[in-house]
Amino acid sequence: MLDDILYFILVAFISYFIGTINFSKIIAWHSRRKDITKVGSGNPGTMNMLRSFGFVLALATFVAEVVKSGLTCFVFQAIFPQYGQLIYFVSGFFVLMGYIFPVWSKFKGGKGVACFAGIFLFSSLWYVSLGWFVVCFILFMFISYACVISFTYIGGLSIAYTLYIWLYLISNGMPLSHAIAITAIIWVLYALMLFMHRGNIKRLINHTENKIDFKSKLKAVFCHKKGEQIIEEDQVPNAKPEAEVVVSVDEQEKSNSSDSTSHNEEQENTAEPQENPSKNNKDNK
Repeated sequence: MLDDILYFILVAFISYFIGTINFSKIIAWHSRRKDITKVGSGNPGTMNMLRSFGFVLALATFVAEVVKSGLTCFVFQAIFPQYGQLIYFVSGFFVLMGYIFPVWSKFKGGKGVACFAGIFLFSSLWYVSLGWFVVCFILFMFISYACVISFTYIGGLSIAYTLYIWLYLISNGMPLSHAIAITAIIWVLYALMLFMHRGNIKRLINHTENKIDFKSKLKAVFCHKKGEQIIEEDQVPNAKPEAEVVVSVDEQEKSNSSDSTSHNEEQENTAEPQENPSKNNKDNK
């Protein structure tokens, strides 16, 4: 019994500190030399990466967080197979705690949706999690509120896994105590996700929540023409959080050349011709 408690404490401790690794901060700094907590909404998470730096870096952040959380749970379940899926979800719970409340950042972290997704994408119900991700990805093209997509995704995963436990795993040998504990962990994490999005919920009710034009983010990556450069929102004056402007390089060069030509003409017009001093002396005589 004491050994079991010590194993769970060890898993919780290691999982928490793995969870404190925030890939949005790492990717934002190494790719843009910027602190993600001082850009956009200030939240160190996938959606702020999407708003501030575009689809590619947001996807890299999401994948890194999914692998971090899911792989941690998977490894601990492999090390302690005698505890089954209970050790898996205990590890996932503390990974998420580390991500949301990192000790290194005064307990101010991200909102945890990507980590939450990773727990389920590496679970025994991974195929349902992956399929539901594809559905929500498509929905995001038509629903511009990121928090609504997040609620839909994590809510669907929570319901699906709860049904999986009580309709399948119980009848296939999962102890009742494990089923109750795992179900409790899943719904506590879901409630925590809602709590972390309380500001978004309030803005949704007040109709002031910011939208993300996800289609334009995708088009900027996959449909932009050769010779165009993508200017991010921090380079656009008075830009909205999701703003992204595409400027043609040829047009930019033409604009610069025309500006320089007009500047030279102004200098020529304003310059006064100097009179010949010898000619002026003759006229005076």
